[in-house]
Amino acid sequence: MGTKQEVLNIQSQLKSLMSEVGWTQNKLARIIFTELSETDNEGEMRAFQERFKKALQRDTTKVELLETFLEIAVSHPDAKDAKNIYKKYSSNNLLSPLLYDGMRKISQEIDESLKKMDYRVVLSSAFGREHP
Repeated sequence: MGTKQEVLNIQSQLKSLMSEVGWTQNKLARIIFTELSETDNEGEMRAFQERFKKALQRDTTKVELLETFLEIAVSHPDAKDAKNIYKKYSSNNLLSPLLYDGMRKISQEIDESLKKMDYRVVLSSAFGREHP
């Protein structure tokens, strides 16, 4: 079970991806349902859409479930050209909780900084290329 902040972070990534790709919550729910389910029952799909909407709203949603949703969404062909980088952290239990928390905070600060600037310019200059 993840922290509240982890849940909110992944929910935010899912919402950002939906916005960037032009998906509604129902569209992404259908994509995820199709990937996870072996049935194409319309009633079950509608029920899943409602559960998915709630999973994006509640801070008690399991991180593992949200990570699965994000992994499926990012691997969808429509999301391949997404400009943002959607990350998935997988714990290997090599870091102490204190070190992990520090790294998470640094990562969040970097994310916030990148949101404020055009990442293509940063990456181009980092690799010594001109920005188009």
